Amino acid sequence: MKTPPDSNPPDKPQSSTVSSFLAFATAIVVFLWACSLTPPDHTVTPGMAFSKSVASPMRAGGEFTFNAPIIVARSAIVIDAETGETLFEKHADARLPVASTQKLLTAMEAIASGGLDREAVVTLRDQLQPPTKLDLVAGTRYRRDDLLAAMLVSSANDAASALASSARGSYGDFISNMNRRAKLLGARNSMFLNPHGLDAPGQHSTARDSAIIAYYAYRNPLIRHWVAQEMIPFTHSDGRTLMLENTNLLLWHRPAYFNGLKSGFTLQGGKCLIASAKYDHREIIIVLLGSTQDAIFSDAKRLFRWQQKRDAP
Repeated sequence: MKTPPDSNPPDKPQSSTVSSFLAFATAIVVFLWACSLTPPDHTVTPGMAFSKSVASPMRAGGEFTFNAPIIVARSAIVIDAETGETLFEKHADARLPVASTQKLLTAMEAIASGGLDREAVVTLRDQLQPPTKLDLVAGTRYRRDDLLAAMLVSSANDAASALASSARGSYGDFISNMNRRAKLLGARNSMFLNPHGLDAPGQHSTARDSAIIAYYAYRNPLIRHWVAQEMIPFTHSDGRTLMLENTNLLLWHRPAYFNGLKSGFTLQGGKCLIASAKYDHREIIIVLLGSTQDAIFSDAKRLFRWQQKRDAP
């Protein structure tokens, strides 16, 4: 008796088809995964011009801008990072503490004063700064460019203090030069009393002034490089190496539209953020002051998506 032919399809072609499909699906997943890991674009566009008018007041209050999202921050502003045009504002001239976002100005002053390749000797004042800090010890030595990187990425207060202490001139001279630089840039409603942004009586700035400072910091390749790093290594004088994580959680957002700049927090200032983003043919800077830990990054994303939709054809 002959065995009837197998009515089922052959196994090999079936297996081959499934394998091909799995290989294709895996390739797609790997591709999308690789895209999700694409770092933010922190490059400074060659020849990026400076505008004569940065963060100028809008004709009508930004909180009444058509269809703008409601945000938690007490004060906010969004500007075009190329033209300086104000795209949104909410109580942008309110004088408030700006926490560690003022470290952008500290970085600008440290770079402008030169000597980043020199060593800084940590002082007792530097060591005694409260967290967030690197736990630097008085008398130890570090390159100033390493301190700059640590300050911008992990918001280390002792690193900011050491940069001011080791600059040419005194600590007080550095603070005076910070204020002078801010005024020259057009940020004339601010008073900075320290290099790190910790609460101090009389110290204040505004969202508008913060946007002006960020506008110029955004054009500095060294600042742009460090504020876009999610993590960096830092080696202590005793040889210990730590991985420092960026305090700006927007850098982990994918697609990688956000490419810096600085976040901060103090008891008086609340949660503060200066965030830059790049998409299509637009670059924007978002400033949020006096917000909360829960709302700060979600509000920045909402303002970003709102502006992105406005730019859509």
